[in-house]
Order: sequence, then C-alpha cells, then structure tokens
Amino acid sequence: MNLTDALLPGDLLWFAYLPWLLALLQALRAAPWRPFLASSHLQQVFLGASVTLFLMWIFEVGVRPALGFHFLGVTVYTLMFGWSLGVIGASLAALAVAVTSGDWAALAMNALLLGVLPVSTSYGIYLLVHRHLPHHLFIYIFLCAFFNAMLAAGAAVLALVILLVATETYTFARVSAEYLPFLPLYLFPEGLLNGMMITALIGLKPGWLKTYDDETYLSG
Repeated sequence: MNLTDALLPGDLLWFAYLPWLLALLQALRAAPWRPFLASSHLQQVFLGASVTLFLMWIFEVGVRPALGFHFLGVTVYTLMFGWSLGVIGASLAALAVAVTSGDWAALAMNALLLGVLPVSTSYGIYLLVHRHLPHHLFIYIFLCAFFNAMLAAGAAVLALVILLVATETYTFARVSAEYLPFLPLYLFPEGLLNGMMITALIGLKPGWLKTYDDETYLSG
C-alpha cells in the first residue's frame, strides 16, 4: 500500500503536497491544543499510538510495489483522538515512513491515501452513527470500530487502485488478478483488529477514547 517515488509521475506526486498541506493546516487549526498541551498523559498516549501506527505501516506483505497490504489501524486512532489529531498523527507516521524508505516525493500521496482519507472516512462514519443511531455499546463497537475500519481500509485500497490504474502504473487486469482477490482476506482482519482494540480500550482505558463515554453508551 505504500507508494514509492518511482511508481507515479513526479508531477502528480508533488501536486499531492497541495491537498495534503491544506488538510494538515486545517487539522492544525482545529486541533484541541489547549487540553493537549496541558496534559502530559495525553501527549504520551498520542506519541505511543503514533509510534504504533508507524510500526504497523512499515511491515507490508505484497508481490509488487504498492500492491501489498499492512494493517492500517487508522480507525481506532481516529476514535481515540478525533479528526484533527488523527490527521496530524497519521501525517507524522507517513513522515516517519518516508524517513525510513527515502521516498520523499511520495510522502504527500501516502499521507493522503493512508492518513487523510481513512481518517476522514472513519470520523465521518462515526459522526453518522453517533447522530442517527442509538447510543449503545454494541453499536459503537460494531459500527464505529469493526465495520468502520473495513470501510476506511476499503476506501484507501479503492483510491490506491484507481490511482495506479489511471496512471497506467499497473493494468486493471494485473491488479484484479494479483491484488483484489486478497482484499477480503485483508478487510476482515483489519475490522477485527480495530474492533478488538476498541473493546480492550473500553474495558481498560475508556479515557483514551475521545469519541466514547461510559455514561452515554452504557446507559443507552
């Protein structure tokens, strides 16, 4: 899933810096800096979760460059910190990946595909569920975590496939033969991982979840 500098046209890779920086700027403006800077505990949790995100992203299994899979983990990250800090943290993870790989031109595109897009998808689905469905613990775990993670990862893969095919990096025949058949084997574990992590956090550290409150969901 991680793009390299050589895969896509250079002009497209550098153009991706514009929407990424705009999204990052909006996230920086909207982030809850006062409570974040006032809580060393929150800063430590954010740093630990961001490092975990980076470690998940660098271990990829695939047959060709970009045609691989790794755990995304973005949904639980978004549910922990919200949209703004989610975009900032995912961007930091993408930056760390670029440091280790040396693919600086692809940094913005990777940050958009693996960070901004799935974070926005995850937070948008959470808002829809929170506003229009009963506030129930099972609904939060199943829809906001498990199902949400599958949709967010699916959106990232779909955008990646469209990009690779549209730029003629790979033919659709090759992608459909070598990559897409494994998609269900990726989406279900992604949803399961996020669902299990959210369940564990609810039981052990509910205060780490910005989008969860015991009084709201347990009484619902």
